[in-house]
Amino acid sequence: MLTAEPIFQTAPAASTAEATVANFRPSHPSLATSTPPRFRRLGSVRKVASSQSLSEPLQISVRDHPLQRLDLCRVTRQGRVSAAAAAFIHTLLSGAGRRPALLTPEGGLMAGRLFPQRPKISEATEWERLLATHVRSGGDCLIIEEDSEIEELLAGVSPRSHLQAPTSPRAWIQAQALHWRGSRLQVFSHDGTTRTTHLPLIGRSNLLALDLALNRVIHAGCCPTRTLAILPSLDPPTGLLEPVHAGQPYGVFVDRASCAADLAELLTEARTLSGRRIVLVTGIHGSSTPEERRALGAAAAAADEVVFTSDNPRHVPVASILRDLQAGLGGGALEEPDRHTAIATAVRRAKSDDLVLIAGKGSRPFQELGSAVIPWDDRLHARDALAGRGWVGDSL
Repeated sequence: MLTAEPIFQTAPAASTAEATVANFRPSHPSLATSTPPRFRRLGSVRKVASSQSLSEPLQISVRDHPLQRLDLCRVTRQGRVSAAAAAFIHTLLSGAGRRPALLTPEGGLMAGRLFPQRPKISEATEWERLLATHVRSGGDCLIIEEDSEIEELLAGVSPRSHLQAPTSPRAWIQAQALHWRGSRLQVFSHDGTTRTTHLPLIGRSNLLALDLALNRVIHAGCCPTRTLAILPSLDPPTGLLEPVHAGQPYGVFVDRASCAADLAELLTEARTLSGRRIVLVTGIHGSSTPEERRALGAAAAAADEVVFTSDNPRHVPVASILRDLQAGLGGGALEEPDRHTAIATAVRRAKSDDLVLIAGKGSRPFQELGSAVIPWDDRLHARDALAGRGWVGDSL
């Protein structure tokens, strides 16, 4: 039975009265004016006494940056591991009673709303408004995956406190078996006891990310017992070997790997999941160079079957992109410009214990075709393809 010990302990927030012009540093050079036009003032300009010279500077009380009211958790960029770790930290902190926001190169999750676009310094004011909304809705911390644009967005602003990683991390979980259906883990309690649990997390990188997340949140003050109790309810991180289950006897996964390095890492990891064959669906965006397309095509050679398709071609002819991908692979891949048909083709070719990897988009919910931007979700199209084969269940 759980004890009534506090879940989290944090230092009290600093007084907002300290946020004055003297210590205010804007998050972007374009805002470095004496009176930032977008900032709301907490108070009016102090009246000038009759004995005061008009040439003396007026002291203006300016609203503090929302980050000053939040605890900041930085996750060092480390490919797929850091992306999954940031997502797990968000989930674990939420389960511990905190109100976290998440900001990564893939977008933001603030005040319960998803903003799936890359943070840009040109939109600094809008992201600051979103952070302010998060604070007003009760938010108390922010998790970021380190990125140059995100660092620039928050430059010059000090958070309320930092949720640091422990200097001597320990192992909270250890993989016992990896499979495309899930993972069997040994969980180590803080009192030295162990237990075995099964989680729907797929792949070694997701498990490494979970261990990093456990170290971070427990070091930050979360109760270890309550934190470990959250594990059975964890969902796979969005767009990182994210399974699509409909009762089929083979694995179907959506992943955000969209460049040669990420795709090579994904395929290497997929080989450890006891699958028979890998059927890959992939493409590349229209702003890529021919060299990047050929490199991605070469990385796709690690799969057993490949279907090249469109992935935000924009105004670039899809046939030209597919030609470069084929050149990198050396030929032999199927070509299907329509992404929905490509997914259906891969699902139709899969047999028992195969792995179907739909790479490139992950959680990006749109497709850019010419000047049109249309809603898109690889998971929904995968479910539609599975239903076409008679698989309409929701579990294995």
